[in-house]
Amino acid sequence: MKRIIVPIDFSSYADNAFLTALKIADKTNSTITCVNVVSTNLDWKNLSAEKRQGHQSILDLEAESKDKLKAYVMDHKLGGVPVESIVEVGVPHEEIVALALKQKADLIVIGAYGKGHTNEKFVGSNIQKVLRFADCPVLAVKKVMNGNHFRKMAFASMFNEDSRPAFMKMKSFIKDFQTSVHFLFVNTPNGFTNSGEALKKMDSFAKGLEDLVIHKHIYNHQEAESGIIEYAESNKIGFIGVASSNRKLKSSYQVGVTDTVLFKSDIPVLSVKFE
Repeated sequence: MKRIIVPIDFSSYADNAFLTALKIADKTNSTITCVNVVSTNLDWKNLSAEKRQGHQSILDLEAESKDKLKAYVMDHKLGGVPVESIVEVGVPHEEIVALALKQKADLIVIGAYGKGHTNEKFVGSNIQKVLRFADCPVLAVKKVMNGNHFRKMAFASMFNEDSRPAFMKMKSFIKDFQTSVHFLFVNTPNGFTNSGEALKKMDSFAKGLEDLVIHKHIYNHQEAESGIIEYAESNKIGFIGVASSNRKLKSSYQVGVTDTVLFKSDIPVLSVKFE
């Protein structure tokens, strides 16, 4: 792992994401890019300097954000981790995803909520779109992760081969922390699979992953999301891995499950999309 992107909107959740990223970067010898996005629907990058002058409020916000983000980084104890700060102007999730692609990021660490969050609100729309469109793994957090969180991960999946590439993108993260992986197959009444068949799928999925410590579990519950959370909480799982898809496939837990797990629990979620 070399590059971690952390969106910063100066909320407490973004701060928790940054502190988590610092721990990861220190362990993996990675660099961090903190990015703040001045929100606008204007096609800012393609506007001429002359036309930009007609939007003084955006220019003022951009200048203010640069000063604020620089001060934010300086106020934290970085422990020798290289951190750069970037301010973009545009649609937040689009700029975050584009920057991750441009910098060939290995990970995005993002707060589950942003500014203006209230307890009754669902997961923020910005993070939902980052989860949906980012090519690299996205780690969503509510609280700061500590060393114990990285020890055990539950990977919730139906263990079909089309979700394997997503898991492989998580592998370097797993190996860096020597994480014990718990394969989790949640059986629901609407999508019940024979236990023998479920174990067979997990065994097949685990082939070639002998360098990881893998445990296999089948868990019965009325719904996938609550089953994932219940299993993770009862087994003191530090974070949950999900292979997400924005298509309606039965072979994976959907992006909506990722969002719901984040909403219903404080457990960090590591999500990777697959096509």
